[in-house]
Amino acid sequence: MALTTGMRKGELEQLRWNDIDFDKGLAMLSDTKNGTPRHTPIPSVIMDQLKKHREIGNRLLFPSSVDINKPFDYKKQWAKCLKAADIQNFRWHDMRHDTASTLARDGRTLKEIAEILGHKSLASTDRYTHLSTAHKSQVLNDTMAKSISL
Repeated sequence: MALTTGMRKGELEQLRWNDIDFDKGLAMLSDTKNGTPRHTPIPSVIMDQLKKHREIGNRLLFPSSVDINKPFDYKKQWAKCLKAADIQNFRWHDMRHDTASTLARDGRTLKEIAEILGHKSLASTDRYTHLSTAHKSQVLNDTMAKSISL
């Protein structure tokens, strides 16, 4: 869900079932880093999974197995997954950057990406979008192939 929505870790940890609008495919985030509530779209692939586990009420989406009023502590599982995949120097927050970069590679505007991530400034969003060299080469080649003929 983090990878497909660009939500911050804290936003996901505090997400409750009654924050999800299943009809519109949105998460209503009231407690955000910049203090401004926002509605975050949830892709259909994730909404389909949420619907399978849907609950009514105010419980956390990802509760602790020890105390359902606290968020799940994923640190051990996260470390095991990174080790199994031989991934180093990767933080949870890097998934937010990946969401932004994936949207940018798909041709989405900085304004669209900023709205999804909940950034107030486009400068913040620009720091999140990283295009691969291969993608930049493909963009340049595609455009120049249409523009120049020798």
